[in-house]
Amino acid sequence: MRNGSDVIVVGAGIVGSSTAYHLAKAGANVVLVEQTHPAGGPSGKSSALLHAFYLMPELSQLSIRGREILVSLPEIAGEGSFVTEIGMMWVCGNDNEAGWKAAAERIRGEGARIETLSPQAFADAAPGFALDNVALALWEPEYGYADAFGATNAIARAARANGAKILQNTLVENLRRQGGRITGVTLTDGTVLEADTVVLAAGPWTRRLLATVGLDLPLHVERHPMAVLDAAGQARKVMPFAWCDDISCNYARPENDGVILAGTWAGGGTGLRHEHAGRPRFVENPDAYMEGVEESESVEILETFATRVPAMAELGIRPGYAGLYDMSPDDLPVIGAMPGVEGLVVSAGSSGHGFKTGPAVGEAIARLVTEGPQSILAPFSPSRFKAA
Repeated sequence: MRNGSDVIVVGAGIVGSSTAYHLAKAGANVVLVEQTHPAGGPSGKSSALLHAFYLMPELSQLSIRGREILVSLPEIAGEGSFVTEIGMMWVCGNDNEAGWKAAAERIRGEGARIETLSPQAFADAAPGFALDNVALALWEPEYGYADAFGATNAIARAARANGAKILQNTLVENLRRQGGRITGVTLTDGTVLEADTVVLAAGPWTRRLLATVGLDLPLHVERHPMAVLDAAGQARKVMPFAWCDDISCNYARPENDGVILAGTWAGGGTGLRHEHAGRPRFVENPDAYMEGVEESESVEILETFATRVPAMAELGIRPGYAGLYDMSPDDLPVIGAMPGVEGLVVSAGSSGHGFKTGPAVGEAIARLVTEGPQSILAPFSPSRFKAA
């Protein structure tokens, strides 16, 4: 079977669904191919923190635009809101204070509300949180978190409403290459879909598909466990905002009043990478990894909050879950035209930044396909790894 399409988008996570929506809205003939369902992979398991703070201007700008799109979903998709604006609070130590202050000033100039707080102002704004080693806090009152599954599916439905064709429970077997050009994909049932452009937004499955046409990127996959803490109706009292601690290397947010989601990080992307925090375990096969979380893992996450938020130690531990991060060597996304071939655009290696920037990344990729190179994506080009 042979079908034609202007653009095939592989993967219906937040980036793929957003790309399909913006392409369809622009009048392109789009087929979105997903092996399960929208947000069936890492997007659906994202903690979905929303913030504008990044040391890198392009990431800040994508995050700011990403929030704008998410907040506009009631108009875009004709559905309810998927964003909870409880604010985002950050703290850092002396090593990062100057850089964070400068970044906050820049972000204010980019149109986002972000306040710098002294240690005492932080203490006043966050009763129950300890001041240990805090040199600076940042407060983003317009941000917070999103319903990752709901928002991604709403965007996918908006793509369909604008004319995109969505193939769910459909696995791409391989990309198709003719000389120096990617011409489409082959599905596992033998169906051939042809297109002028293929957008590969397959996250942890990117390298497998690139390999089918002799291409590769230096990506790896990490398993990221999340602790789910039972707050017995007190979640927003214990954790009243979305939270990220560059000193203790952890983050958290309430999920309504019932539970708090908590995880650890190593500082990549927003500050200096803290190698002492360690890296999560690598995953060789994204189709077969431990999706559950051992209680010992949840306890280890919880212990990172013991000094900063003592009330967290009183919470119960529910079964946690683990998602996948596809990571690049420099902890930055890999977005743009794949070097060495025509007709292939990649969005991969989101390195933990994927959900908050995803709606804007999809918009920018759609413009890249229809209009040409986009300056905001230039730092993330796959070509930066050619020398390696």
